[in-house]
Amino acid sequence: MADGAGVQPPGRVAAAVKGGFHRVVPSHLGADAVGLARRVFRSGRDGRHTLLFAGLGLVATPLDLALRRAEMKRYRTALPADLPQVFVCGPARSGTTLVASSLIRALPVSYFTNVTAVFPRSPITASHLLRLPPDNSMVSDRSLYGRSAGWRGASDALPLWDRWLGTDRTRMPSSLAPEARAGMTSFFGAYETWSGRPVVAKNNSLNAVAHLVAETLPGSYFICLDRDPVFLAQSLLQARTFIYGDLGTPYGLAPESTEPSDPVEGVIAQVRFHRELAELQRQRIGADRFWTVDYEAFCADPNDLVARVAGDLLGDVQPSVRLEPFAASRRVRIDAATFARFERALGSGSRP
Repeated sequence: MADGAGVQPPGRVAAAVKGGFHRVVPSHLGADAVGLARRVFRSGRDGRHTLLFAGLGLVATPLDLALRRAEMKRYRTALPADLPQVFVCGPARSGTTLVASSLIRALPVSYFTNVTAVFPRSPITASHLLRLPPDNSMVSDRSLYGRSAGWRGASDALPLWDRWLGTDRTRMPSSLAPEARAGMTSFFGAYETWSGRPVVAKNNSLNAVAHLVAETLPGSYFICLDRDPVFLAQSLLQARTFIYGDLGTPYGLAPESTEPSDPVEGVIAQVRFHRELAELQRQRIGADRFWTVDYEAFCADPNDLVARVAGDLLGDVQPSVRLEPFAASRRVRIDAATFARFERALGSGSRP
C-alpha cells in the first residue's frame, strides 16, 4: 500500500505517535519533559493551547497519515510557486515571531496556521477539509516561544521544515538532497495554488541555511532580525531554564563545538555565532534578498518594514491595518553580575 494511504503498519503508526510529542517538546529534552509541560501550562493561554495542539496531534495521527495520499497528489500536480515567499529568520528570542505576525496581520499574504501542528503530513488537505484557511485577522502579536493560540494562529510549522532540513534542529545541513529540493518546490507550489497568495513564514534557523532555500525557491526573500546583543543574551539564558530546566543546554541553534562549562560564556558564543551566520548569508545571497532588520527599530516603527515589504517584495500592495509601536523589552531580568558580563562581552562595538 502506498505510503501515507489507508491503514498504516503498526510500527509506522507507533513511530508517528511517539514523534508527535516532539513537534512541541524538543526530542533531546531528556528527563524534564514533565517539568516543561508544567511550565508551559502555567504560562497562560498560549501555553495551554500549545499543549492542546500537541495532544490533538497525537490523537489525529492516523487521520493525518490517511490524508497524506491526497496531500501528495496536490504536490505532484502543482506548478512551481510564482508569488514571493517572505521568510523571517534570526536567532531564537530575537523578535522573529513578532515581526512575522505583524507582517501577516498587515498584509494580504498567506501563512502557516496551527493546523500544521496537528496535521504535519497533510496541512493543506486538512485545512481544506476542516474549512480552516488562514485568516489574517485572527493572528495575534502574543505568543509563547513562537507558539500561538487558536486554530488560525500563526505557526512556525517546524515539522514542514523537518522534511527538507532534517529532524535534528540543533544542526543545519550543508546541502540539500535533490529529493529535498523537489519536495520544497512542490510544497510551496501546492500551497500557493491553494491559498492564492504570497506566503510569510518564520523559521529562526534559516539564517544558517537561507542560501540553500534561496537556490531552491527563486522567489524567496529573507528578513533576519538583529536584536540588541546584551538583551538577546539575557533572553537566551532565561530560555535555557524555561525550556530545559537548567542552564547547561543551549536554546536554539548554537555552535557545534563543545558547550562551555560556563553557561554565560556559552550564550555569548551563541550570540556571536548568529551574527556571523547572518553576515555569511547576506554575502551569499545578496542584500536585495537577505535583509537585516534591527528589532528595536522595528518596534519603534513597525509600519516602516511593512511598507518596505509591501512595496519592494509584494508588488506595491496596500497594508490593511496600521500597526501601533511595540515596547521592546529593556528590563534587566537576571542578576546584575551576569548582566554586566554580557555588557562587557557584547555591549561595546558589537553592532554595526
